[in-house]
Amino acid sequence: MHIIDTHAHLDARAFRHDLPDVLERARTAGVVRILCVGTDLASSRRCVELARRHPDLIRAAVGIHPTDWAACSGDFAEVERLAALPVVVAVGETGMDFHHDSTPPDAQADGLRRHVDLALALDKPLIVHARKSDERVLEVLEQAKGALRGVRHCFDGPADVASRYLSLGLCVAVGAVVTRPGHKRLKAAVRDLPADCLMVETDCPYQSPSSRVGTRNEPAFLPETLAALAAIRGESAKALAESTTAVARRLFFPDMP
Repeated sequence: MHIIDTHAHLDARAFRHDLPDVLERARTAGVVRILCVGTDLASSRRCVELARRHPDLIRAAVGIHPTDWAACSGDFAEVERLAALPVVVAVGETGMDFHHDSTPPDAQADGLRRHVDLALALDKPLIVHARKSDERVLEVLEQAKGALRGVRHCFDGPADVASRYLSLGLCVAVGAVVTRPGHKRLKAAVRDLPADCLMVETDCPYQSPSSRVGTRNEPAFLPETLAALAAIRGESAKALAESTTAVARRLFFPDMP
């Protein structure tokens, strides 16, 4: 069974001392590709370096996280340069985050627009972060001057919000919160989502699955998310692995054999 982790922060300090072991465990678990996602210029550079070092497994996404935009917007020209590299297959993560207040909403919207324009210019998919901000994020995306493709990462429902992202050409990716009790809005939303727009992710080292709460998340734990999601949808983990991998290949890894 092959799985693709569409959102990981392998450059994080949490992986500094044992990344080779983390990658080996990922391979053993059936993870065949990992998208390493940047959150600022330094992080984006590290993701690019990891993609260059592990071309059989890792590709990079580069961007500036919405909560860092006010402090780091001056770095965007260099992010634009990185985004054109062949090992970079997506732009982001970008979006809006109203849970934290480190960057004013209007500034976050400006950062999202800049990332949207970059993704369209390079014809690369967009990775969208939206925390308590889907309505505002969708307003910005609806104003895009071109056909978008990409993903609403760490999707948490509801179904009507998923439909709006899908109507704009984006997919949704589900993380390990789907393994935990509660989260009824998410579980109701993913039950009937079309298979051709659904992916899985870890967002590691964050958001560990229910069996590992309080520990560092890593790509090798992705099968637990896949199994929980498959059970909700009433399909086998094998079938869901095949469909989510096909979507991720199409969007991020078209060169994957």
